[in-house]
Amino acid sequence: MTRAEKINDPELRSRVIDAYGRMRGGDPSGAVRLLADSFIDTLRVHPELLELTTTVRGRPFPIVARWPSFGANLVFDPDAGDPPRIDFVRDRFALSEALTYFEFLVDLALDQGL
Repeated sequence: MTRAEKINDPELRSRVIDAYGRMRGGDPSGAVRLLADSFIDTLRVHPELLELTTTVRGRPFPIVARWPSFGANLVFDPDAGDPPRIDFVRDRFALSEALTYFEFLVDLALDQGL
């Protein structure tokens, strides 16, 4: 069983596995778009994730803000009250970038028991 297959949420698991298939099929850009949509949908379903923090250089830092910024960038301003969103600043992504987004989402899901 792969790590992605251990995700409890059946919809998220299916989408993450689909994204992995897109990467293997030569479509890393499609995988990044699917992973970004899945991440935002996960935040909508589990808004408590927005409150989780880790410590970076002695200061609290939102876990969700660790989403990679390789061109599918998280826009998250809790003080403004707007929901998080992903801004795409380019259309094409490399496989290594797609894998980084994939690993982030799998790690988040497994770490949080999703």
